[in-house]
Amino acid sequence: MSQIILICESLGKVKKLQEYAGSNYTVIPSYGHIRELAKTGTQSLGFNLDAQKKRVSCNYITRNSNSKKVLNKLLDAIKNSNQVVLATDEDREGEFISWHLWDALNLGNRGIKVMRVTFNEITQKAVQNALANPRQIDMNLVNAAKARSCLDKLVGFSLSPLLWQTGTGAKSAGRCQSAALHLLAEREKAVQSFQPEDYWLVRSHYTENLVGVVHLNNKELRFSSEEEA
Repeated sequence: MSQIILICESLGKVKKLQEYAGSNYTVIPSYGHIRELAKTGTQSLGFNLDAQKKRVSCNYITRNSNSKKVLNKLLDAIKNSNQVVLATDEDREGEFISWHLWDALNLGNRGIKVMRVTFNEITQKAVQNALANPRQIDMNLVNAAKARSCLDKLVGFSLSPLLWQTGTGAKSAGRCQSAALHLLAEREKAVQSFQPEDYWLVRSHYTENLVGVVHLNNKELRFSSEEEA
């Protein structure tokens, strides 16, 4: 019987996963991300923007020599297997790593069964339950991770050089902090450029009630002086 290849992220999980999965499985770690955006494409960011189709096409490369060794080891392992289990972490990045493995190993064209499993604890019950209830790779999570990685480079590579010129020692600009800072700066500009203007409203007072603001043609009447009102 051929071995089922189970791929996790961390070397520290291998021993327990091997124990709980059983002798039919061979557990191999990916050591996290194996690929990254290449340094080619729009502004050398590794992706291209198609404004007409509203799409982003990404160009990925193997991260380093260690990642190449991991991929080669996995390629050798799946030659003698008819099933691969992607057991990376259950968060967005874990889903992204599983997709990268699926794509880099060309698992969709090898005629072997591919399963995606997740668990939030390394216990026998959790692992065996996950193996009994596999699912497909969640492309919504994968696309979210793709967007994040593109934004990281788009914002970081565009803004970081400006930070280097400030002499503050700042090294990189993040996609979240930069957007928040932009919103704050725009709001501050609006506050500073605000020109206060006096205005007067006309209201109708009756014996018991104040009856709203007077309107004309569905617009609130405002006057710039008491005399005009």
